[in-house]
Amino acid sequence: MKKTSPIKIIFTDVDWTILNHGHGRHVYDQKSLKALRKAQKNGVKVFIATARPYESLQLTGFFDEFKPDGMILSNGAVIFIGDKIIHHDYMNKDLVKKICEIAKKRNIVIQFVSEFERWISDKINEVAQHYFDFYFEKTPAIRGYNNENVSGLLLFCTEDQDAEIVKEINCPGLDVFRLFPYAIDIREHLIKKSDGIEKVLQYYDLNKDDALALGDDVQDVSMFELCKYSAAMGNGVNKAKESASIVTKHIDKHGVKKALKYFEVI
Repeated sequence: MKKTSPIKIIFTDVDWTILNHGHGRHVYDQKSLKALRKAQKNGVKVFIATARPYESLQLTGFFDEFKPDGMILSNGAVIFIGDKIIHHDYMNKDLVKKICEIAKKRNIVIQFVSEFERWISDKINEVAQHYFDFYFEKTPAIRGYNNENVSGLLLFCTEDQDAEIVKEINCPGLDVFRLFPYAIDIREHLIKKSDGIEKVLQYYDLNKDDALALGDDVQDVSMFELCKYSAAMGNGVNKAKESASIVTKHIDKHGVKKALKYFEVI
């Protein structure tokens, strides 16, 4: 089909949008990836917008499957145009050290995230193992924090610890997101995928009326609210479905491909 859509750029989530955890370790929806490649041939730019950092995305085999025009990683903290980083949001190093001390006192393992790599503070314990098993993640290297620039921290802890940890950190504006029963994502301040999208649109001199967002979870809602066009996956959470322009098919039924057809991108 000839492209008739006004959409010039697509921002797609990864997990449960094009990466299906329901059928093995890291299984990508090949029909939807093919559709995204077709969109690129039609002149539409395709960006990944994910909470995953670079190394985590790499270990899923993503770069063997698809070549995006750019990436919004760590929920907007790191932005790539092609292979070039155009934005990074680093945490205050003294704050990182303080969180390290709190975590060590509570026997909590931390995952540190930089532009290209991840590492953990100590050997994996039972709580952290739940996370890596669930996401089929390879355990990162173990090393301490030595004043590296980090864009985010992942603390492997249970929900009953959240309030006390946040109180002890005592940082106004601290962004804490529980993304898993055994892990919380911590950043110095709130960073949303839409923040990254705004920077990308500005880079290309585009606006929200040119953009389509695809996703399945609460972290994708900010994308849906910013972009004129949006599609929530049929397997998505209710909040995402309520915020999107349309609800497309389940990932098992190639929801991204169906959305691109609906919006006449392909």
